[in-house]
Amino acid sequence: MMVIKPFWKKMRVHRNANALSFWLAIFSIAGVLFLYYTQNSFLEAFEAKTYDLRFKVMRGPIPPSPNIAVIAIDEKSIAELGRYPWSRDRYADLLDKLTAARAKAVMFDAFFPERESAAHDRLFAAATRRAGNVVLAVAFEYDKNGRVANITRSLPEIERGAIGVGHINQLPDDDGVIRRYPLLLEKDGKQTPALGLMAAMLALGEHKYEAGDFDITLGTHHIPVDGENRMWINYVGPRGAYPRYSFTDVMNGRIPAAELQGKILFVGATALGVYDMRVTPFDGNTPGVELHATVADNIISERYIRQGGVESLIDMAFIVAMGALAYFLTIRLRLYGAIPAMIVLVSAYIWFTYYMFTAGEWLNIIYPTLSVIVALLVGGSFRYLVLERSAREMRSMFSSYLSPKLVARLEKDPEAAKIGGDNKEVTVLFTDIKGFTSFSEAHPPQEVVSRLNEYLGAMVQVIEQHDGTIDKFIGDGIMAYWGAPLAQPDHARLAIDCIRVIDRRMKELHKTWQQSGVEPFMIRGGIQSGEVVAGNVGLSGKKMEYTVIGDTVNQAARLEGTAKYYGVSYLVGEETYKRTREICRYREIDKIRVVGKHLPVTIYEPLDGLSMLDAETAKRFEAALALYRAREWERALAGFKAVLDVAPEDKPSKIYSERCGYFMQNPPGADWDGVFNRAEK
Repeated sequence: MMVIKPFWKKMRVHRNANALSFWLAIFSIAGVLFLYYTQNSFLEAFEAKTYDLRFKVMRGPIPPSPNIAVIAIDEKSIAELGRYPWSRDRYADLLDKLTAARAKAVMFDAFFPERESAAHDRLFAAATRRAGNVVLAVAFEYDKNGRVANITRSLPEIERGAIGVGHINQLPDDDGVIRRYPLLLEKDGKQTPALGLMAAMLALGEHKYEAGDFDITLGTHHIPVDGENRMWINYVGPRGAYPRYSFTDVMNGRIPAAELQGKILFVGATALGVYDMRVTPFDGNTPGVELHATVADNIISERYIRQGGVESLIDMAFIVAMGALAYFLTIRLRLYGAIPAMIVLVSAYIWFTYYMFTAGEWLNIIYPTLSVIVALLVGGSFRYLVLERSAREMRSMFSSYLSPKLVARLEKDPEAAKIGGDNKEVTVLFTDIKGFTSFSEAHPPQEVVSRLNEYLGAMVQVIEQHDGTIDKFIGDGIMAYWGAPLAQPDHARLAIDCIRVIDRRMKELHKTWQQSGVEPFMIRGGIQSGEVVAGNVGLSGKKMEYTVIGDTVNQAARLEGTAKYYGVSYLVGEETYKRTREICRYREIDKIRVVGKHLPVTIYEPLDGLSMLDAETAKRFEAALALYRAREWERALAGFKAVLDVAPEDKPSKIYSERCGYFMQNPPGADWDGVFNRAEK
């Protein structure tokens, strides 16, 4: 019973978690359906943007109807004919030219509400009657309650000469983009068709329309609209999609009549100075006349965008189906597998919506995608939170002292957490604060801890940015390494690059501390490359720690201590020097034999901003060191003094000056090899 009871308890927890996660997924899908039904304004704004993207990014321009063109009131016409608006005799001349060219219809995206002169008004009215195919514009004005307050139209005698009128109202969405076009507007029970709808009626030879609940019928043509008689505009492209003929060129007979024959011609402003520009999914500066032309084109060619009851049912079906599939994938796949699967699922759906959009069906993108995301986060994530608690605890435990890359490896390969290790080529870094003992004795404990945390936090960031693993903090010291647990062929280069940034960061902290009126401190470090044993050490199931051990680690630690003796910030071992001498300049400091070792090691100080010596002075030091090794004590002493003249604080030169003076009085034996025996660790 002592074994069976915990087993059944665990099974019951798992079963309850599965059931709860299932119901959470159901509720999340139902919540998305509710948002879709209520047409959430925030999400609708995002969906409207997908409408724009489908035009501009996904589908792109399509060929316009060849029987539609624009007669442009453009910059060229204004330059030739003078300041706009023009005298109405100009329009009369234009209509006579179009009548002679046998244009099918002339649609004015303009009205003439004020009297100019009796002669010019009669002239334009007569030209309109002679043409017999002119439609003039009207504009509805609304009050703050949404009621029609006024209708602006042309003079009665001019309007009587036209075959009809069409409204030119364009109602942008809240973001200023025009996506829908009201085909009918009503006042006092009388409906006025849009200019684009009037153009389509003339092109199709239809003389009347019939408005239904969600469509407008022109003979055999059924135009899909919403409950307010608005049609989604299927834009053919950016501004300039339709052929443009300059007003002045047509009026002056510079356009061949054959180009105008049989066409529906929209007369309107395209010049920026006339301020008749609109925002469309393709363009933020499209002449309004082109929108009327686009609506007529949609109706004539029957290229509609439908978003009605059928599309709504399809949307809801996909909201349910995709949410359910997302939940199913979360319980079948691990989290790292479920997320890519969700991305593929959403990408496939977006491709499907694009295909349907090219066929004229606008299916919703935002809500089905939201259903996938919410089902994954609410249903699937709850399951992971409950059923993978032990895995999360393991990750949390390891993350407290291992690098993120090591944690990621342990997640993929749990066997890596076993007791034991393997040989690795690494570079090890030890750092220590100069004079920290004196600093800690001279300051309150709270300040010491605060400053230490600030310093350690900055160093952790720099080391992790250079893909290093922080092994441990040793009081005020840091041990870090590169090349384990993941192999890094350039581990030595990464370590050198890291200490360069550490040095810059410490100088920034030094400046900040000085400005704050607190005592600053600097650090020193030792670096060595070589083979180590890397792996987990400790007691399995109780306390384990991933670390590196071996002679390379010991050498790096002793180099850090030796840096204090030589008064330099960093000392680098011979193996690191060999791996990085192509990317960093060094000066050889000494050949030393540390305690417990018989073979000497050569130690180097990195330059390139990490030393007080410039390149020229470092060469003088090298020359003096060569004389020292050749037992030419007096010349070597002169060389080291020359270095001190330039850099009086250079402690290695002071040390060698003292040695030269000693050997001048006490020459070494014939077996002297130039190696300095370090008596301290």
